[in-house]
Amino acid sequence: MIAHLCAAIVGVLLAYAGANKVTSFQQWRTDAAQQNIPAVIAFIVPACELFLGAVLVVVSPTPEVLGAATLVLLVFTVYLSAQVIGKSEVPCACFGSRNKKPPSWLDVVRNCVLISLLLISALLSS
Repeated sequence: MIAHLCAAIVGVLLAYAGANKVTSFQQWRTDAAQQNIPAVIAFIVPACELFLGAVLVVVSPTPEVLGAATLVLLVFTVYLSAQVIGKSEVPCACFGSRNKKPPSWLDVVRNCVLISLLLISALLSS
């Protein structure tokens, strides 16, 4: 039960982020381009977030899904960390075009908390 709850919390946030990117897709593509994210990656990210989010919410956590979600969040976190260290002024767009602030250490910490929830889910479901 706790394992599924931890995974579902991450799933809801991933799905929310993906849905915001889809509903403002042109703005997401513009924000991604300003962050030097290749167009193909900008196209894939919302679909990946929506898919992983839905699976984490609906299905009991499996090692494969937890691993994929952890990997995605690790990549996002490394990227955010680089942006913060480089003092980027480009909006984060982590949750779509609603966020017009540049990435901060708070975004990195949020992702670390989400990764921790996935790790807790993996430990409890094994």
